[in-house]
Amino acid sequence: MFRSKTNKRINTKRPLLGSVLCFTAVLITTACSTPTKVVAEPLTPVAINEQTFLDKRTALIIKHAHNDSTFEALQDRIKDNDSESAEYWRWRIDQYLYGQYPEYQPIYDAFTQGKGFHDIYALPQENLGPKKLPSSVQPELPKGYFTDNLPGNPHTGWHDVNANKVYVVYQGQLTDPYIASYDLKTQIWDGPFKAAQSTLSKGERKIDSHGRPIIEQDTLGHFHIVYGGHGGEREDGLNPMSFDTPHAGGRMLHVVSEKPNDISKFKQVNDITPFASYTNSQKMANGDIYLFTRAGTHKSPWVYYKMKSGSQTFDPPVMITWPTTQKGDPITVDTFYINPEKVSDTEIAISALWHACNFNEIHNKTNYGRLNVYYMKLNTTNDTFYNAQGQTLTLPITLASANTNILAYDSKKSGETSFSTRPLKLESKQPAVAYQVRAPGIREWRMTSFTNDHWQHSQPLPNTDNRTLLDEASNNIYNIVKLDVLGTGDNSKKAMVLYKDSSNNSVFASAIRQSINDQHWRVEQKHLSVAKARIEMNSVRDDSGETISVILNIKKGASQRLYLWHDGKFRPSH
Repeated sequence: MFRSKTNKRINTKRPLLGSVLCFTAVLITTACSTPTKVVAEPLTPVAINEQTFLDKRTALIIKHAHNDSTFEALQDRIKDNDSESAEYWRWRIDQYLYGQYPEYQPIYDAFTQGKGFHDIYALPQENLGPKKLPSSVQPELPKGYFTDNLPGNPHTGWHDVNANKVYVVYQGQLTDPYIASYDLKTQIWDGPFKAAQSTLSKGERKIDSHGRPIIEQDTLGHFHIVYGGHGGEREDGLNPMSFDTPHAGGRMLHVVSEKPNDISKFKQVNDITPFASYTNSQKMANGDIYLFTRAGTHKSPWVYYKMKSGSQTFDPPVMITWPTTQKGDPITVDTFYINPEKVSDTEIAISALWHACNFNEIHNKTNYGRLNVYYMKLNTTNDTFYNAQGQTLTLPITLASANTNILAYDSKKSGETSFSTRPLKLESKQPAVAYQVRAPGIREWRMTSFTNDHWQHSQPLPNTDNRTLLDEASNNIYNIVKLDVLGTGDNSKKAMVLYKDSSNNSVFASAIRQSINDQHWRVEQKHLSVAKARIEMNSVRDDSGETISVILNIKKGASQRLYLWHDGKFRPSH
């Protein structure tokens, strides 16, 4: 036993009951002004016996617990006379030590090689259910969709445009990734095809929407799909890039098409962490592809992987952020949600919000611990991060350094929640972020922009100030969900619009601008109106920014489909 500064005992030698399949890797990180590389070096650990392992583990905890109160806080979570609680928190302490102090990794790996999770931790089988039975009643949706009925939360999928074809990937049956392509000239579909198998939502597990796939085509013509991640599986072992355990389930996987320009068959590539959650990719003008992801569950860093032009595999990850436990309350962990967006041929803007999480896995249902707005930019010519002032950033970013260097809006100070953020691409080239405000009686999107060397917040989104929309009978529409202009300039006269009418029906329509350079619009034609439904809209744009088609997700009860709108019509796959 080790006695902490508060004289509480920390159990460093709790009996071990087996082991986990672990990565045989050591992570090397370097703090500098350029991106920190997280390099995995394959090792073959020399096996050690249990007593040697326990002695080394104890020594490391004693070494670090003098200055890290998290060990004591995690130990205090153990319920008295509860063996399952003791095993659970021993696992959590192992993961914290493994991720926060990489010197533990070869020790743990050497003892646990070749063993399974339930060999070491006397814990019951993981319960990520129950799965809801499919509804026997599926409300009717408008005709024209191109997918089977979809599970989970509504989402318009991820798309890529190349050689007059739109490629769409989405989370289909049992959350497996599906892909289809639509030829803009011949108006013929190819697919949908099931591209791979996900570990999400199988067996009795409930449907999980976190594993939505992304797609990019490399410079050799092969398609890459990354999908399925929500923290990895227990049998994947301990996460070398995080101090948070996998408590959601679902491996992040990467598959590549077997042939160029062919979406019918894919093969797996083992070059990314299975523990990751969320996917976002950006392809630059030179063909380099950047994959952004969270390297585990909630209390995990965000990283990016780079696939150089001419390659078909990702380089080792670069760590962008690092979570930190709060000094006064080490059960609470300060981390981030980030959202990248390509804003030029060589730059990716990244917005972020502060997420306060905790080891108890109790989520604040009032604001979900989401606060503030942050902004930084990645210059892909030298893979260096900058803030709005053009200053070079040192990686990884922590909450303390974020508040000093990249804070764009202090929503905590204002008593508001910034529930979601996204970078904006303004014609003025100013750094800008859209953020969703949630406060009592308020739920709206606003903008903060960097003007005259400081951030100005609570501004209207671009082209929304004094914007009006009239229906076909010249009645005002007050609930505009989304209005996307067809074109690249302020003089574009047409738009696609999604709105709620006076009967609260969801309406998808085309609209026309009343006069050049104003923001007064009129519905030209309704294309569908659905009662008691939720519709999401995502414009498909070419390299010039011109909208060439629109993808809709329509969800009504247990029914959910994707639709492609092109050249004035919905385009069903068959």
